[in-house]
Amino acid sequence: MKNWVLYLIILAAGIAVGLGSRSFMSSEPSAESAETTSEYSANDGHGNDTSGASTLDWCAEHRVPESQCTLCHPELIAEFKAKNDWCGGHGLPESHCRLCNPDIHFPQEPLQTVALIEPIRTSVFYPANVVDCATNNSIIQFASVETATRAGLSVEPVLNEQSEAFIEAPAEIRFDDTKTTTLTITVPVLVARWFVEPGDRIFSGQKLAELESPDIARLQADYLEASARHAVSTQELARAKSLRERDLLSQSEYEKLEADFRAAEAIFAGVRGLLLTAGFAATDCDDLLASKQVSQRYTLRATSNGLLVERRAPVGELLEAGRPLAMIGDPSEVWIEAQVRERDLAEIHEGQAVEFSIDGNAVERVAGKVIWVAQYLDPKTRTGTVRAKLLSAPGGVKANLFGRAKIYTDDDNTLAVVSRDAVQWEGCCNVVFVQEAVDRYRPRKVSIARGDNDHYRVLSGVAPGEMVVVDGSYLLKTELKKGSIGAGCCGLEAR
Repeated sequence: MKNWVLYLIILAAGIAVGLGSRSFMSSEPSAESAETTSEYSANDGHGNDTSGASTLDWCAEHRVPESQCTLCHPELIAEFKAKNDWCGGHGLPESHCRLCNPDIHFPQEPLQTVALIEPIRTSVFYPANVVDCATNNSIIQFASVETATRAGLSVEPVLNEQSEAFIEAPAEIRFDDTKTTTLTITVPVLVARWFVEPGDRIFSGQKLAELESPDIARLQADYLEASARHAVSTQELARAKSLRERDLLSQSEYEKLEADFRAAEAIFAGVRGLLLTAGFAATDCDDLLASKQVSQRYTLRATSNGLLVERRAPVGELLEAGRPLAMIGDPSEVWIEAQVRERDLAEIHEGQAVEFSIDGNAVERVAGKVIWVAQYLDPKTRTGTVRAKLLSAPGGVKANLFGRAKIYTDDDNTLAVVSRDAVQWEGCCNVVFVQEAVDRYRPRKVSIARGDNDHYRVLSGVAPGEMVVVDGSYLLKTELKKGSIGAGCCGLEAR
């Protein structure tokens, strides 16, 4: 019993001593706690410096106090190890290791103000990388090689693409519009018979078709009447001129006869022009004057040499005035017409080389040169026409062939190419993760451009041959965003 009483007396005395010591420490802080209090006194309680002096003891690069930074002052390492304050896995003091302790905060640590300085900008194009961000000088370090292997990452090399800068678009071989003639008539007409077939080579003046028109007989009669009046007025003017020379006709009478002659001449020329626009040839007009035979049937003749490209008038159908009957083109003068997408049109200008290949037969190709670029877009397809003149063409290339055109915009160049799965947008930058070791990966900012369905072209950031993460790149992006995938698994070091 006495032993129990003695034990209780000793325990009560120990508690009293402890409370007295705690009260003493609260009233008189030690040098170390005084220093800590001084640091907090210059802080507003949220980590913002209010005195302007505490930020002088801050290493912004490594996010620890400058006076305690072992990366800047390696001589301090021994002191921390002596205090048993050392994280061997990451080579930092345990009290500084954010990988093991992500909630570490120092009183003099400034608030992050990047979001206030750099407003978010949205765009439908590939966004530009931010110059300064958390990605700079970052490393993702796995705790061990086994951990990295279990993460299931796969890497591929950055490819070296020797490419030619070109724009590809659907295209068609067409006759040169400046060397193409469309045959039309100005009166209602019916085609009684065609003498030629599409694809036939024809010559100027050759018979093409036999036509019938209810208006052509009237025009022929008007032409004969105008011709007769023109002949009478010509004779009267010649007689009046003779009389005037002998002063047997007044000047006013002579001028009246001369005006009548000019009017008859104009009427005659006008009716002749109507016959020519209705499909008559000059020789047909002369034959009409000689025969004086009026008929509603007449012959349509070619007005130029070339190839009969198309017959648009069916036999036996009465066509209204102005309808085209046929088209004559020059087979030696053809164009390549490509329909280029709106986004590519600005890169094309006159003089660029063009290559055309027939659909299904890419071996046969023809070369050309851009001669015209449309300054407007088709409102339905949102494409612009690019026209090129053929420079060389094999015999198998004919008008109205469809195919693909390559328009070369620049000289050949070498580009780095990465898989689309390797590129991640981490909030402010496009990044890929370059493998430095089996358990270490470094995020690298890249500028990307359009490629194919599986790859991006990389304008800057990586070089051909470097190994980048493909499968698992999103996992590493998550690591960048939150600092750690799992405690002790892997982490983010800023060096």
